Amino acid sequence: MTTDHICEITGHYTVVDSTRIYYEECGSGVPFFCIHTAGACSLEFHDFMPLMVQKGFRAIAIDLPGHGKSYPVNWQPFQVMHEYAEFVWKLIGIISGGEKPVVSGCSIGGNMVTDLACYHSEEMLAALAFEGAAITPFYQLNAYEEPHACPGWHSIMEQAAIASSYKPLSEEKAAELRWMHRFSSQEVAVSDMLCWANHNVLDKVKNIRCPYLVVMGEADIFLSEELLDMTIAEIPDGLAEKRVGKKFGHYPMFEQPEALAQIVIDFLERKKVV
Repeated sequence: MTTDHICEITGHYTVVDSTRIYYEECGSGVPFFCIHTAGACSLEFHDFMPLMVQKGFRAIAIDLPGHGKSYPVNWQPFQVMHEYAEFVWKLIGIISGGEKPVVSGCSIGGNMVTDLACYHSEEMLAALAFEGAAITPFYQLNAYEEPHACPGWHSIMEQAAIASSYKPLSEEKAAELRWMHRFSSQEVAVSDMLCWANHNVLDKVKNIRCPYLVVMGEADIFLSEELLDMTIAEIPDGLAEKRVGKKFGHYPMFEQPEALAQIVIDFLERKKVV
């Protein structure tokens, strides 16, 4: 990671539905939540969080259940996005203390943010979906859940991360990105991808009542602009916007944190969130 914008990041545990969940935070002010990608953890946002702190936010990155330092719920991974999102919404409420947050997420985190906005947007200042959408069709992955079925799963995950990034990618960045995908089990990572594949809230985005931004990198191989356009088409009152970021792929907060921060702040300022 870079060290240009380091601030003191502190780790904490809280309990949601009898499950110990880990999160990290820095700064003070309006809660700004960051939800990581499939099979990864809060480390993905370490370069991005200080940039939000500079803008007056309390930046909070969570480890989803079964990821990083968080325990799984009932020792089972989530496989349905809405159930996953509702658990995380309880977590957000506990950490924010009832204060309206900005909620961001990437990949499955971006899908989760979109789900949350469909059901809880009146309790959110803004929803920021990075590399996610209202629907993300994908092939089924159930066959890979058991380690004996695919002993090379972690290599597949790591190589997919590299493949969906903008090129050229430095050797140091590639090594770090691969490392970030070693913090959850194969079962958890496959279940994350199942949540990605079964996610579809196209019929519910009309319920969104807060500013909503969907962002994809120009090199992302998992999304298309068509999916982004479908996502924002039914969101009312000019609340929604899309951006296609230059020189990044599926991991903007890691690949180009400064560029993503500029996109986010520009949107939040124009929408009078900050």
